[in-house]
Amino acid sequence: MGSRLFPSQGITFDEFRSFFQFLNNLEDFAIAMQMYNFASRSIGQDEFGRAVYVATGLKLTRHLVHTIFKIFDVDHDDQLSYKEFIGIMKDRLHRGGRGYKTAERFTSFKSCMKKELAGSR
Repeated sequence: MGSRLFPSQGITFDEFRSFFQFLNNLEDFAIAMQMYNFASRSIGQDEFGRAVYVATGLKLTRHLVHTIFKIFDVDHDDQLSYKEFIGIMKDRLHRGGRGYKTAERFTSFKSCMKKELAGSR
């Protein structure tokens, strides 16, 4: 994937923050993307940036939009489909919310505490 991005240009902290603010408003943007999906159309980079702004009020830099496309444009057609972006992001966000069961967390916590207490003697 690194060869598809600009070789020495990463994203800035402000771009990182903008992306996560955008993810917090993903549902609003998903509605805009569904309109393209219903029309059997994918969305280009300029349209993506405008749709993000209209749906969420956030302005993403051209570099960040380009980076998003390089990561999520699975078929490399310079267009994002609903499935390529929204489907993947919703799945990742839901997977991130899955955690350990309470009993497993308590067992892990108890084990960690025992190790720490044993190490402090």
